[in-house]
Amino acid sequence: MLNDDDLNRYARQVIIPNFDENGQEKLLNTKCLIVGAGGLGCPVGLYTSAAGFGYIEIWDEDTIEITNLNRQIAHKTNKIGYNKAENLAKECLKINPNITVKFQSSNFDISKDINIFDIIFDCSDNQETKYALNYLSHKHKKILISASAVQMEGQLSVLKSGLNNTLPCYECIFPKTSEKAPITNCREAGIIGSITAFIASMQVSEAIKEIALLNYPSIAGYLILYDGFSQSLDKIKVTKKNNCLICSN
Repeated sequence: MLNDDDLNRYARQVIIPNFDENGQEKLLNTKCLIVGAGGLGCPVGLYTSAAGFGYIEIWDEDTIEITNLNRQIAHKTNKIGYNKAENLAKECLKINPNITVKFQSSNFDISKDINIFDIIFDCSDNQETKYALNYLSHKHKKILISASAVQMEGQLSVLKSGLNNTLPCYECIFPKTSEKAPITNCREAGIIGSITAFIASMQVSEAIKEIALLNYPSIAGYLILYDGFSQSLDKIKVTKKNNCLICSN
């Protein structure tokens, strides 16, 4: 049950139809994992904290550099050289000291245990991590909200193949290939900070829908594409691959 402080803090959420106090209680009981504390991970961390996700864990082994500061909005100039995950965790607690926020200053790989989490935010910037998250999320029946952003474009998908065997996984949409992958990281291709903030806010909005607004349709089974040059947003139906090595068995 929400206490008086909760009712005040989350007042503008609980008055939303179909959300109310029950929806807020669901968020407070949710455990989420954020993989990556950079351009996507920073706003995801700040918005999940503000919304009242009760337990947040952040993974990233990288340290803050001056080139990160155009988009990684939780990190400040005086924190250059600090671990990203640790600094983001501290900034999240400044927004909401009533939740639990932990961090791991290490990279994510297929050996990690994600069983305690209800929802996973893929805020990584490399395919190896995305494939590892997809495999583990499918195996352990977790909701995975995967996103990426580069230059003036972004994409988003909600993946629930472990919970619904008719839905595609990440590898159905982006199959592994022996061909050289296009450059998709900000370090090499560039990025406008507002693009990462926009895509990250969509990640959090979809997570809130999945946890607390079940009366609204999930976008699982679709790929959302955003073009910042034309200000266009496309929703593309994606299908499960019958021969997918991850989710077809």
